[in-house]
Amino acid sequence: MPPSVWSKGVASGDFPEDAETKGIEKLAYYISKFGANALPPMLERLDVAFKRVGVDDFSMGGNTGPTRDGHRLATYAETESLEKQDAFMTEMFKAYFCEEKAPCDKEVLQLAADNAGLDRTKTREILQVPTLWLGETTESLERYGRGVSGVPYFIVSDGNKKVSVSGAQPPQAFLEIFE
Repeated sequence: MPPSVWSKGVASGDFPEDAETKGIEKLAYYISKFGANALPPMLERLDVAFKRVGVDDFSMGGNTGPTRDGHRLATYAETESLEKQDAFMTEMFKAYFCEEKAPCDKEVLQLAADNAGLDRTKTREILQVPTLWLGETTESLERYGRGVSGVPYFIVSDGNKKVSVSGAQPPQAFLEIFE
């Protein structure tokens, strides 16, 4: 992925209190959020998208959970460089989608930060102090996330008309937008 400012969205939902650190079972959460009938086509689109970019070990196993700490680290990483932010996000996506690791697990977050070349002392402090980078992250989420209810989030414009598409969409959805 080319370095860019990451459009941010926070995994939200009714997570139990113990999900803050290790998460809850990913598929059960997605079924509760999107419904059992919506899940198979969503997984099929994700599988095709991952294979298209050379990711063959995509998995929906493992846990999911709140992502605010990851967003705080991504906001900090952006101040280091867009390349480091991109590296951090790539590590997090790999951990979540290929290695079945929870995005709320502080060990997973720290390893992703280390692998991205972020300052270990600073990232450990961010993970230990829940208010560090919170204001900057909240501001960024509000700036980029207005009206976003799912990720990825696309805005398509011809200069006159703007269409927004939220969540994983089949190719047909984009064909209809471009027509």
